Amino acid sequence: MRSALPAVIAVAILVSPLSAQSPSAVSSADATAGRAIFESKGRCAACHALDNSNGTLGPNLGWIGLLRTPASLRQSLTTPDAEIHPRFLTIAVETASGDTFEGLLLNEDDLSIQIRDVSHQNKSFLKSRLKALRREKRSLMPSYAATLSTREIEQVVAYLRTLRTLWSTQAGERTREIGGVSENVAFFDRPERAEVERTDDLIRALDIPEGARIADIGAGTGYFTWRLAQRAGPSGKVTAVDIQQKMLDLTAAAVASHKLSNVEYTLGVEDNPRLPEHTFDMVFIAHSFHEFADPDPIMSRVRRSLKPAGRLVVVEYAKENPEAPASSLHKMSFDEMRGEIERFGFELDRILDFLPVQHALIFTVLQ
Repeated sequence: MRSALPAVIAVAILVSPLSAQSPSAVSSADATAGRAIFESKGRCAACHALDNSNGTLGPNLGWIGLLRTPASLRQSLTTPDAEIHPRFLTIAVETASGDTFEGLLLNEDDLSIQIRDVSHQNKSFLKSRLKALRREKRSLMPSYAATLSTREIEQVVAYLRTLRTLWSTQAGERTREIGGVSENVAFFDRPERAEVERTDDLIRALDIPEGARIADIGAGTGYFTWRLAQRAGPSGKVTAVDIQQKMLDLTAAAVASHKLSNVEYTLGVEDNPRLPEHTFDMVFIAHSFHEFADPDPIMSRVRRSLKPAGRLVVVEYAKENPEAPASSLHKMSFDEMRGEIERFGFELDRILDFLPVQHALIFTVLQ
């Protein structure tokens, strides 16, 4: 499937949905030391760009701190073959004369293939003159497990976590047409949804701690509610909010079918989710924000409902992706989500870019 993100982000190394760490916890001394290693001993800049352009061989790292957790960055440095985006599989070519070449795919058609090798040279081959052509699930990136010490690897990770530059976006009045409230129960609960949309990976990537307090706004049929409740555990609590009582009834049935007792239900109104202030570790809004006809009073209440270190998670089908299974009125672009949400006093903290047809953005309250 096509990625939901702009191409310059989408080609980044495949994410592992592992636990997160706030960039504020990164040591400035470690980050400074990591930058020196990145630029000298590691020779990372030879393959990776940090500005608004593609790397000469590897992905752009200018916003890698928004895309990757410390654990996934560490894994990429020490075991680069563990998870590889298809864009970065190694292409191995053997000519009829016995010469071998390998590199990254640049272009391919029925007659020829072009690759870029580790010396950054572009090479073109006619397929009819090749003895073998293989796509191998390994990375051209070397492992640093033997060349960098554990401390040095942690310093590089600390530096990479500080790389959080994104293009600017306009934070202003909405110009898109607002979709109506959806009641398509069959679509919400279609059997293939979890596999196609990687629902479980999404929930796991949120790193919800035991005992968390979560508000699920626009709970619908409870598709995400019971999953959030499972992660929060018996000592946690999920507040399911919807403006339709019949949807709350469906949510309650879904929760009961999974034998969970840590969910409470709130019937909201169009401009008020009726959330208590300074209560929640996370507010989760999946495929509902695009329906908010008047988001100002809702989002101001959402902001007040969060604890000081609370997170806002917003998931929408990607307007940029024609394969996203929703009409244009029920999709949002990446820029629309950022622009509309950041103006309410939130700051983009992380992008879950591994989802196939959705945008999933994690915000914190702007201090």
